[in-house]
Amino acid sequence: MEILLEQLMKPDKRCSVVSICGMGGLGKTTLAKKVYHHVHVRRHFDHAAWSSISQYFNVREAVQGILIQLTSADEGHKAKIRNMRDEELFESVYKIQEEKKCLVILDDMWKIGDWESLKPAFPLHKAGSKILLTTRMQAVASHADPQGFLYQPELLSEEKSWELLRTKAFPKDDGRDPTTINNWELLGKEMAKDCGGLPLAVVVLGGLLATKHHTYEWERVHKHTKSYLRKGKGKYEQQGSGVADVLALSYQDLPYQLKSCFLYLGHFPEDQEIHTKALIRMWVAEGIVSRVEEETPEDVAEGYLDELIGRCMIQVGRRGSNGRVQTCRLHDLMRDLCLSKAEEENFLEIVNLQQMETFSSSMPTTRTSNKVRRRAIFLDRCSPLESVEEARLLSVNGDEGANSYVNLIPQNGTYLRSLLTFHAQYSSIIPKVLRNTDWKNFKLLRVLSLERLPFKENNNIPEALGNLVHLKYLSSKRASLPSFPSSIRNLGCIQTLDLRFYSAADAGQPINRFGINKVIGRMKWLRHLYLPMYLEVDDSKVQWDNLSNLETLKNFYGEHWEVQDLAQLTKLRKLKIRNAKSFKELVIILKPSCPISNNLESLYLNKVRATMEETDLRQLSICQHLYKLFLGGEISKLPGHHHLPPNLTKLTLWESHLRQDPIPILERLLNLTTLSLWSNFYLGEEMVFSTNGFPRLKYLSLSHTFSLRRLLVEKSAMRSLKFLGIRMCSSLEMVPEGLRYITTLQILDISYMPKEFIQRLQVINGLEGDDFYKVRHVPSVSLIVDFMISPLAKANMKRRALGGSCADIIEGWCKLQTPLGGLFLLLYVFDWSVVDSHVQRECIIGDSLLFYFYFLLLVIIECATTHVIRIMGNGGRRDPMLLSSHHSHAADTKVLQSIRCVLKDNHRLD
Repeated sequence: MEILLEQLMKPDKRCSVVSICGMGGLGKTTLAKKVYHHVHVRRHFDHAAWSSISQYFNVREAVQGILIQLTSADEGHKAKIRNMRDEELFESVYKIQEEKKCLVILDDMWKIGDWESLKPAFPLHKAGSKILLTTRMQAVASHADPQGFLYQPELLSEEKSWELLRTKAFPKDDGRDPTTINNWELLGKEMAKDCGGLPLAVVVLGGLLATKHHTYEWERVHKHTKSYLRKGKGKYEQQGSGVADVLALSYQDLPYQLKSCFLYLGHFPEDQEIHTKALIRMWVAEGIVSRVEEETPEDVAEGYLDELIGRCMIQVGRRGSNGRVQTCRLHDLMRDLCLSKAEEENFLEIVNLQQMETFSSSMPTTRTSNKVRRRAIFLDRCSPLESVEEARLLSVNGDEGANSYVNLIPQNGTYLRSLLTFHAQYSSIIPKVLRNTDWKNFKLLRVLSLERLPFKENNNIPEALGNLVHLKYLSSKRASLPSFPSSIRNLGCIQTLDLRFYSAADAGQPINRFGINKVIGRMKWLRHLYLPMYLEVDDSKVQWDNLSNLETLKNFYGEHWEVQDLAQLTKLRKLKIRNAKSFKELVIILKPSCPISNNLESLYLNKVRATMEETDLRQLSICQHLYKLFLGGEISKLPGHHHLPPNLTKLTLWESHLRQDPIPILERLLNLTTLSLWSNFYLGEEMVFSTNGFPRLKYLSLSHTFSLRRLLVEKSAMRSLKFLGIRMCSSLEMVPEGLRYITTLQILDISYMPKEFIQRLQVINGLEGDDFYKVRHVPSVSLIVDFMISPLAKANMKRRALGGSCADIIEGWCKLQTPLGGLFLLLYVFDWSVVDSHVQRECIIGDSLLFYFYFLLLVIIECATTHVIRIMGNGGRRDPMLLSSHHSHAADTKVLQSIRCVLKDNHRLD
């Protein structure tokens, strides 16, 4: 690795490409990750980005991802980046690499054409930035930069193979006798030798041996390695062609139920981060996992997932605050094994709409039989679906041709259990196919994922979807739909229903109202319900008590429904309420006699209208299993730490407007690992992190607060902290002195802060900023000035954070006594209404126009009044430099009163 570090950090006259080239399973990605996270690399480069290319990728998505990482974009800026034109995207990525020293990792590039597609985003003539490329193809590395450095990792020696195997296979000191350990070592060394130096094979074999606790089990595995590992040994020189044979032993050793769980992962495209929550629920819906004694099926499935991870067959992506795995992925070679076994067992069919082949992996195959039980449909992400050949096919054969093209003709639906679509947002064919499919033949279907489907206003998901009476999992997450068919009320077996789709007309508009009570009233087996984020609710009463098995309820509309009606949902674990009237409403479900208080694990309260009182928040202490809490809305005062959930691991405060420093209370929550304090959470100027406070905190984020000036961190405070993010805290004077005592800190992310604040942390031309010594020990420091935010938008965010209303803006303007000031503030308000998409969604257009009319009238009055007074005060002569001190605000006050009348009840405008 040292040679790679040297090449990346040595000065060059241009942006050079450093390549890691070698066969699959050799550890290229692992090595690149070590380099990417290395302390010297993080200090050398201003910004870094990682992009997984793989065999099929979308150029636009890749460039978007790189720009988002290089700018540490928040959700607002991510939305702007996603709306950029292609030229803007490439130009922005190019410019930031030109101005700053950036490192971009392009992992697993397969084709020369892929490099040519991305090449315009890199300033190859400019010194400073670097590119690290991993590939199996030496031709790709040579083409990317003929003069660049090429590193080819060697196979592991027998000694290193054994060392790696021992770390994975041997349990920690568990008191076993030396004779047993010696026997295991002899067997292990022989098996490590047979792996031929391929790290992936050694790691997977180690994961397999880690599950064996008796000598006879080790001997049995050793016996099988002779037939499996040596079978692939002679093929190592071919680019990974024998790896499936090398890894097959790990699959053969799986228990029956784990084999099905592993094969199910083949549904997902290469290199995709798989959300484990959805995966587990698909397993349960399919019947792959069932209840064991007192455990729920989801708990059993989570155990299966952990075992596959322990066997090194699945890689962990992200973990949550409580340690649970949130995302996972398959190594591409392990995915090839998965697809190969799925084909052998007629388990799964993948229809690739671009490649016209099944099992879109590195090995082309033919379609499986019509009796296949699972099918995934996805596009190559590298180009649009509508190729010339497809257009010809569909124009000739029409709807029937489209259905045949994706193998969804009626006779193929008889045996189908799962149907998943991926990258459907690029396709106009998939919605057409689904609309014209005869769903009567799909009655055995249990899992249907329609995520991101782009339906138009003039078409929709067919009503025939209600015929899928055995369906247990249905997701339309992030799809674009005019509405959802009311026939889904017939899905009496449904367990997971995700309705978080957007309006086809406008993603920011509420979903057309439909009788939610009529839809979910019959779903007595429903366990997980996700309602649309923006929904027009009708007046009918929802019979929530019919959903006695409900465990997850997201986007409950507190302004239309009564929280007390949820008291009968005794199995509820996760609850998200939008626009709650007050926290007092929750008292009925948080009292000790209600089972919800004992089962609740996650509570999300967004935009609570009434101020949350300390006495009400004390009820949370009853929730012994609550580990995740989001409180959005004003809080009068936090209760003592002993009145908060004792096992809380993740806490978010948003728009709390606290007047007392919350840290002395929060730092005594001993299990807290993640703390996010956002958007004017605190109105004071100073926060103090005291000695021994926050003993387990790993992630701390401070964002969008404009009154905070000082952070004081005492020694031994936050001794486990790994990440600190400070974003848009414009009044903060400097990073705290005590930061230099937090030796565990790995990442410091300073975003959209004043230039002076940033310069204190920089090293410019060898000169260290005044505060650089405080962060010298931090491996990764990301510094982004607030150049991306317009002054108007920044001023508006500060105004909103400080709680000012539109009338306050006008009142302040009256004190300026200048027409120019009035025009500026008019633009100020206009900028607010345009920039803030969430507020814009809630604006009432008529009232907004009336407001602007009054405001413009006020500007005209001010101009005329000031003009007349200036002339009178200067003896009738025009003097633009003279400002009258006799200007009366009578006219302004009258108009101001009129405007206040307009705004009095229109809280939505703010």
